[in-house]
Amino acid sequence: MKFQFTLFVSLAYAGIAISQTEDPFFSTGNVKFNSDVAEIGVYKNTGDNSLILVSGRPWGIIKRVDAQEQYFFNYFEVNKKTNSVVGFQKASNSKFNEGALCFTPDGKRVYFTRNAKKVSKSSKKRELMLFTARVNKKGKWSKITLCNLNNPTYSIGHPAISPNGEMIVFTSDMPGGQGGTDLYMASIETDGKLGNPINLGPKINSAGNEMFPWYSTENQLFFSSNGRQGLGGFDLYVTEIREGKEPFSPMNLQAPINSNADDIALSFHEESKGYFSSNRMNSNDDIYSFTQLRPIVFKVIMSGTVTHANTNDTLREAELSIKNSQGIVVATLTTDAKGFYTTNLEPDQQYFVEVKKVEHKDENFQLNTDFNTPKVKQNVQLEGRPNINYLGKVTDTKTGQVLENVKVTMKDLITGQIVLSGQTDSLGNFSKLCENLVYGKTQKFEVKLEKNDYATKSEIFAYDPKISGNVSINDLRDLSIGRVEVGVDLSKIMDLGDIYFDYGKFDIRSDAMEQLDKIVGIMNEYPQMVIELGSHTDCRGAKAANKTLSDNRAKASAEYIKGRITNPTRISGMGFGEAKLKVNCPCEGKVVSNCPEEEHAKNRRTEFIVKKVK
Repeated sequence: MKFQFTLFVSLAYAGIAISQTEDPFFSTGNVKFNSDVAEIGVYKNTGDNSLILVSGRPWGIIKRVDAQEQYFFNYFEVNKKTNSVVGFQKASNSKFNEGALCFTPDGKRVYFTRNAKKVSKSSKKRELMLFTARVNKKGKWSKITLCNLNNPTYSIGHPAISPNGEMIVFTSDMPGGQGGTDLYMASIETDGKLGNPINLGPKINSAGNEMFPWYSTENQLFFSSNGRQGLGGFDLYVTEIREGKEPFSPMNLQAPINSNADDIALSFHEESKGYFSSNRMNSNDDIYSFTQLRPIVFKVIMSGTVTHANTNDTLREAELSIKNSQGIVVATLTTDAKGFYTTNLEPDQQYFVEVKKVEHKDENFQLNTDFNTPKVKQNVQLEGRPNINYLGKVTDTKTGQVLENVKVTMKDLITGQIVLSGQTDSLGNFSKLCENLVYGKTQKFEVKLEKNDYATKSEIFAYDPKISGNVSINDLRDLSIGRVEVGVDLSKIMDLGDIYFDYGKFDIRSDAMEQLDKIVGIMNEYPQMVIELGSHTDCRGAKAANKTLSDNRAKASAEYIKGRITNPTRISGMGFGEAKLKVNCPCEGKVVSNCPEEEHAKNRRTEFIVKKVK
């Protein structure tokens, strides 16, 4: 590519291939008006029948050449019907190079690029400058003047005017830019003068060179750059710049409009057709035509991390389903090993996102995308919904053998519902699967165990579900049941709590009634059962007093039971005082007991000894 006229020195750049997974934006073709020298741009003229070509072919009687013995670039007119090329208006061409140009939307003014005179006699450098001219109804240029932003120490050129005619974008290597040459924007005043230039910033400009901007009627800004990861050399890019909004990151136009060579100077001459210049086939730049095949829609990048709401752990393999405002699924995603996801969405749209993961509560959110926010971070927290499989094994209290055909009733004490009614299998096992639970919300159950010739037993347990899996009820409660037989203490084979009395008294308290009612129940279940109720104390206190107090308590307890069973003579109460210590902790007379309180407590007990079953 011949850059002497542009003054914008291209940087060496190692192109990196970019994968193209979607259909191309453009198709390309050859044109008949190329020559054996460089052509670096074709622009729509004010009329409908011709184009303005920037070419290095000879023109006029005096054929000027540069230091490399190449002709300067001049404007030529291309007949769109015949493809014939003739010299453009004499007034439009100067002694040196002409370059990229554009007309205002009303066609009454043109801005164009031209080499200026040397800065000084000793300088070999001719800066580019921006010129403007009036254009009459016949397309003739007049009143050519320098634009007010020109400066003899740097270049300005390659104008592009926004569709509303209010803004101009141009290329310059003025100080303070991002790289070699940057794109700048300025307002267009009513008299054709330009406002203060504003650098389009690092989102658009790179450390390399940006040049040849062009606005489409869709307000999309096309340009060439060699400072980005493209297909090689200068590639064509597109972005959108909207007033008061951040521009989108430039999008590479991909093949076939881009190649591993230099591709520059894209311009539209119809809504979806235009031209660009490339040196892909030889050392000279040629003009190629293009047709836009599909709209260029900028994407909003939505990304985020899905985590556990209670632990903040990242969640892999969470599924996201994204629907548009019509309810159509436009994307389905799965989080990676770090719980991360990312996708591209269209701007100015409304989306509904559903996030799911096994054993977690679904989450939904609405997202409105817009051009002002090209990147959206949307982290999602899912509340755990674990599945717990409660397992139990019922055994004989005395022998430890597993018991089959034990009736198991499991009741949810929070909801009051019976969640399991079944029997143990041949290995004494039972189970209950509870699904889709609330993370960390306590579950509380009562497990009732019933079997012929065994004392019915109920156990209450609670569990806080957090992680799915098996939970052994045996680790939480004793699920052994005792056979009802002569000599057994019912308090050992039933879920019987301690029977408490007020200090020095033998009145039956309400909490004691609850325990004694369990004895009433089993005695009514076994109408022939005979029980000896024995009350025992520890060694502390006077021996006689302990005997009397325990006897009164035993008889009071027996009387309570008698009033609630058939054949009341089946139970008798007797107080033994400290005569039958379960733990050897004597303390009568001069004996001083060193036993801890826990051992004394074991001696204070009420026993229900079975004397007869049937």
